[in-house]
Amino acid sequence: MTMIRINLTVFRPSLVSILALLVLTASLGAYPIPASVPFRWEFKYENGPLRLYIDEESGEAFWFMTYKVTNRTTRDRIWAPKFTLFTDAGEILESGKDVPTSITAEIHTLLKNQFLEKQNEIIGDLLQGPENAREGLVLWPARSLNVNEMTVFISGVSGESIRVRNPITGEQVFLYKTLQRNYLIPGDALARGTEAIGLVEEHWILR
Repeated sequence: MTMIRINLTVFRPSLVSILALLVLTASLGAYPIPASVPFRWEFKYENGPLRLYIDEESGEAFWFMTYKVTNRTTRDRIWAPKFTLFTDAGEILESGKDVPTSITAEIHTLLKNQFLEKQNEIIGDLLQGPENAREGLVLWPARSLNVNEMTVFISGVSGESIRVRNPITGEQVFLYKTLQRNYLIPGDALARGTEAIGLVEEHWILR
């Protein structure tokens, strides 16, 4: 019998997602995982700390982090990442959505990094070589601060994918190699201020 281990914290926002994953897992015999040795192109991706920012004027809160990506593949490629944040408050947040441009500008200025690009600026060509590495800023609205566990899914770093059958619709769907980063906030998130949130685990999945 194949043992199936699922992180319920990650999928808590949707019971339907859990059930669909169980059916898909059973139909495949085991949930697909990325290849142990990459066989498709893959960027070098380096993540900065995840932090909380409170806007003094509005009192609104935002999660933010920075990263650096380098193209060490055999040709120039397009960098078009997607950052999705899950929280144990039931939130599923897409980066940049409902984030005012003024907040992005404030944090960008605060970080004092002349090479740091905003979310709407960085999508585009990623040329080969470390001299062409690009640094980006990612933000999400922090609608609920009553959270302790958070997960960030990062796609666009790898070209690896697999096609599987959707057990509900019967249609063929693609799963893409995605970086999963799990975080833990002990205690009150607001009281921690801009202190970096602790990274618990990082690994690759197909999603």
